Parts: sequence; C-alpha cells; structure tokens
Amino acid sequence: MFGSLFGKYKVLVLSIALFLLFDLGVLVLNFYTSGQITKQTERINLAAQQRTLTQQLSKATLYIKAQKLQQWPYQSGLNELENHYDTFGETIRAFTSGGEVRSTRTGELITIPPVDTAEGRRILRDANQLWAGFEDALSPLMVDILVTDEEIVPASAFIARFNIPMYKLMNDLTNHFKVVADEQTTFLRMVQVIGISLATINFFIILFHFIRQLRQRDSRIELAQHESDQILNTIDEGVFLVDKELVIGGQHSRYFEKLFETRDVSGKNLADFLRQFLSSKTVETAIEYVNLFFAPHVNVDLVADINPLECVKATIPSEDGTAREKYLDFSFARLRKEEDQDVILVSVKDITDSVLLEEQAQESENKSQQQLALLAQILPIDPESLVEFTRECGDSYEKINTWLKRASHDKDRYGELIIKCARETHRLKGNAGVLGFDWVVSQLHEFEELIEQLRKSANLAGRDFLPLTIQLKKLIDSNEVIKQLHLKLSSYDRRANKRKLPTLTNAIGDANVDNKWVDLSSAARQLAEKHGYQVDVRLRGFDSRLNPELSQQLYDLSSQLIRNSIAHGFEPQTERESSIKPDVGQISLTLSSNGLDTYRFIYEDDGRGFDFEKIRSRIVDENHKTRPEADMMTRRELLQWVFSNDFSTAESADSLAGRGVGLPLVREIVKKLGGHLRVRTLKDELTQYTIEFPVPPASTVQVA
Repeated sequence: MFGSLFGKYKVLVLSIALFLLFDLGVLVLNFYTSGQITKQTERINLAAQQRTLTQQLSKATLYIKAQKLQQWPYQSGLNELENHYDTFGETIRAFTSGGEVRSTRTGELITIPPVDTAEGRRILRDANQLWAGFEDALSPLMVDILVTDEEIVPASAFIARFNIPMYKLMNDLTNHFKVVADEQTTFLRMVQVIGISLATINFFIILFHFIRQLRQRDSRIELAQHESDQILNTIDEGVFLVDKELVIGGQHSRYFEKLFETRDVSGKNLADFLRQFLSSKTVETAIEYVNLFFAPHVNVDLVADINPLECVKATIPSEDGTAREKYLDFSFARLRKEEDQDVILVSVKDITDSVLLEEQAQESENKSQQQLALLAQILPIDPESLVEFTRECGDSYEKINTWLKRASHDKDRYGELIIKCARETHRLKGNAGVLGFDWVVSQLHEFEELIEQLRKSANLAGRDFLPLTIQLKKLIDSNEVIKQLHLKLSSYDRRANKRKLPTLTNAIGDANVDNKWVDLSSAARQLAEKHGYQVDVRLRGFDSRLNPELSQQLYDLSSQLIRNSIAHGFEPQTERESSIKPDVGQISLTLSSNGLDTYRFIYEDDGRGFDFEKIRSRIVDENHKTRPEADMMTRRELLQWVFSNDFSTAESADSLAGRGVGLPLVREIVKKLGGHLRVRTLKDELTQYTIEFPVPPASTVQVA
C-alpha cells in the first residue's frame, strides 16, 4: 500500500523533499552567517566605543587638570576618567585575548573571541603598545580621590600627545571590522538569492501540479468524517450544527445541555438562543460573523482570526431562579453535506476556571510587581527620612480628609477648602519628589488632577468631592503599604549596607549638616538628572540640633524652592555655556542667626531668574488683566502676583510643576514662620530668596 501511495505521489514527495532541502540549507547558512555578522557588529560597536573613549579619556583628564588649577571640585571628572579607563582596558584586552565585555546595545555581558585576522592583530599590537603608556600615565590617578600636580600634569601631557594616534588606531580597527562585516553580508546575500531562487522554482512546481488535485480528492473525505464523527466523539464540549437559516440542528452533544442548563434546543434560531445568555450587541456581531461562513468566496481560515465569541462572558439562568456567570469560548467550522449544502459546526467550551485563574494570577503578578517597584524606590531612602515622610503623609491625609468632610455640608467654603487641599497635596508631592519617591509622586499627581478639575468647575455640589474621597482612600492605603514594607525591611541591618553620602566641606559647605539635609541635597541632584539638568547643592547652618518643627518647615520650604528652580530656573546646558556659566547649576541654602532672636534663611540659584515679560503675557492670556494693565505692573507687583495667586508660567502641568501652587505655598510657610520674604532676581544671573523670621519658643538652634 505504501509503495502504491509513494508511486502515486512520487513527484510531489520529491518536490517537497527538494523544497525542504533548499529551505534547510538556506536556513542553516543564513543562521550561521547572521551569527557571524552579529558578532562582527558587536565588534564594530565596541571598536567605535573605544574610539569615543579615547576622546573622553582626554576630556576627563583635561577637565581634572582645569578644575584643579581653578581649585574647583574635580571628583566627577575623576569618576568619569576611572569609568572610561576601566571600559577601554577591558575591551582592548577582550579584543586581544578574548573575554567578557558589556554590549553597547543591551548593556549585558557578552563574550567575544580574540581578533584573528592579520590586519586586526597588527592594529591591536600597536594599540596595546600605546595603551601600556596610557596605563602608566593614568593609573596613578586611580589610587586616591586626591590628585596631585605630579600625577595630573604628566598624565595630561601624555594624553595630549598620544590621544590622536590611539584614536586613529581605534578608527582603523573599526573600519577593518566593517570591511569584514561587508564581506560576510555579501556572502549571505548570495546564499539567500541562490536558495530562494531554487526554492521558488520548486514551490511553483508543487503549487500548479499537485495542490489543487490533492485538495479536491482529500477534502471530501475529511469533511464527511468531520460532520459524522465530531458530535459523537466530543463529549467534553457543547457541539451542535447550524444550517444556512441559522437553525440549530437536531443533534448535539450531551455536554451542550449541561453547559447552558437547558433542553429542547433543536430547531431554535441561533440568535434567539444566544440572546438568553449574551448581550444583544454581542449576539448581533456573532450572527454577522456566522453568516460569513456561508458566503461562497470567503476563506474560513482568515475569518477565524476575527471570531467575536472567543472568551465571552455569559449569564446562565438556573431552574431555582438564580444566575451564574461563565466564560465561554465558541469556535466555528464550515462543513459540506453530501447534497452540497453547507452547515456550520459550532463548538463551545467552558473556560471559566482558566479565565478566573488567569485573572488571579495576573492580579497577584501586578501586586508583586507593584511591591517590587515600590521596594526599589524605598531602599535608597534613609530609614529615618522614610519614617518621617510616612508620618507626615498620614498627618496630611488626615487634614485633607477633615476638609473633605467639611465640604459635604459647608458649600460657602468650597473654594477655600479646595485651595487648602491643593497646597497640602503639592507640599507632599514636593517632598516625595526630592526623596525620589516617584511612585508616591505619581499618585499625588493624580490627586492633584482631580483637585484641578474641581477648581475649574463652575457649580460644585457635595457629591463632586466623592472622587477625591475615593482617591484619598487609595493614598492612605498606599501609605500603609509603605509602612508595612518598611517594617519588614527594618528586621534587616540596612544601615550596614547604606550608601555613604558625601560629607566633605567643599561639597556640602558644612561638615556638621544634619543627615536629613544631606539626603535633601542628594535627592535634589537625582531629581535634576531626571529632568536633564545637573545641579550642585550647598548647605550651611542646618545643624542636627535644629528645632524639629522648624527643621520640617524649612525642609518643606526648601523642597518647594528646589523644585521651582529645576522646573523654571535653570537653562539648558547650551544656554549656560553661552552665558559663561558652569555646566552644573548651583543651589545654595544658608541658615544663620544674629545670636539673639532672628534667623535668616537664604536660598539662591544661578539660573535664568524670573522672566517678567513671560509673567505679564501669562496674566493677559489667562484674562486676569488687560495688556495695558499688565504693562503698567512693576516688577514688585508681578512678584506679589505670582506669590499670591495659583499661577504658573509652565505650558502644561506635570509631576514637577505647572499647578501654580509652589510659590503660594512658599508664601504660606513664610507666614507660618512669622517671617518676611525678600526676592532678588537678575536676568540670566540668579534668583535669591531671603527670609527673616523670629526664633520660635524653646528653640535650641545653633547656626553658623
């Protein structure tokens, strides 16, 4: 029998075998050559990186020398030099002897073999000889953070002399790798063209001589068997037939009645039957889909992908009057009877358990991912700062909850209560932002969005505050989650692994600064980096003996001013360069005392200063004043305006700024301190806030 079948389909079998042989050959060669090209691409990228690192080594060395001559901090340049030095050395060793390096595309460790071409080995031999000189010149700089003139001067001289030769060698190596990659690519294309050409010829032989004949002979047998056997053999699915008039056939599986908890379905219209369990819209879509199977020129394999009854929610009524929800999966297949009359075979599966299990698994996964993300943000935060922040959040949420309760029966104070909620939320968001607590910032930003909608509403009612109450409940629950995670973490000795923060006087300004303020300066730098800036924060006078309540008020004040500087004050690096400013923005915070009864708090940044013309334009655009009225306003009046109104020059609100709440909140804190605020601003130079306030009772502060 097998011999006769093979003889019958001999040409077909041979054609298929040739097709598979061609396809397999092309696939193997393609896979092998593609792998080689991929490896060569990694080499090209790494060589190009070496070329760039050559320049960056020179830049970092000259930067350290320049900073040292000016007696400015050069630690960032030293860190950059060390990173470039290590990366360059590891890569050139991997090229020479093979080894692991980090991919320039993915950042993951990859293993590269040693370069084996004659030209490549020659270039690497020259490069290694030159790199030995680089190592001799630069290695003394890696020993300690304090660089001497005897170390930096010869190093910079060596770099200046041999930077270009090393760059040329790395450029030659890059070009060499490109030439090798081009040769491999050409070979791959040739193989693909030959293989595809042969496979295409063979494919058309199969297509035009055998497929049509096979389909005509075999489809009748397969479809006839499918019609007669499917219903009888499928006992774990609801199976039935539907004719062209959408009438359910006389035979169906036993499971069908159990699934829908009904009997006597034979002869019923499919649409009427489905309306008992599915929504009308779903039924209409399903009927349109089923009718496609009766269209003579429709490819059933194509329409199978648009099945509207995959995983649908059905309501199944029971005899006791109750109803149960199930998830059902319908599938359809077109069959042809002997009379050449088409029917549709419908199969229904109950997938409720798998859907519910998947939902539970997804919910559990989402919760785990959320906690992992939250844990990743908690770990870098100082434990004491985290405890203080969660306590502060709890107190603030309680205040907001009290205000929302008042709003339910005190209609005349809606506007005042909304402003209170907005400012308290913005204060918390500012503190969360400087801590780098993006998860909390995002939640508070959503809360602010709801508050902003209420502020824009003309006619408010008590029920309009319900979304705020719901979101507040989420904030309170989130705060409890943070507390619970902190309690779990507290069982471990986190202090042993805690990151050492800088305490150098030239980095902070005062070696006795409280850790809370050191964390603030570090968080400010991280916040600035997220928004494309670099800042250096200097602190003086924030002693650990500062009155706790006063310290918190000044902390809130400082966090708002820092966020305002990052959002509005600092220019892009190109503008700073044109203004002959340092690449890194400067922020200084100073707290001092006259030794008697008055403190002075000074905050200063070297940004662009207040843009008074932009303030005038925004006042006019928001219809607060006419253009002539705005033009008559003095700079003092404009400053009073931005500190007294919920007003922002930002084009749109985001998690950093744009609500116009920050500076009014600063004014409110100054008012609580009983102080006086003076603002000094110079265009493209600086902005300075000076606040003088009396010593609070029982204060034991000692400041510089």
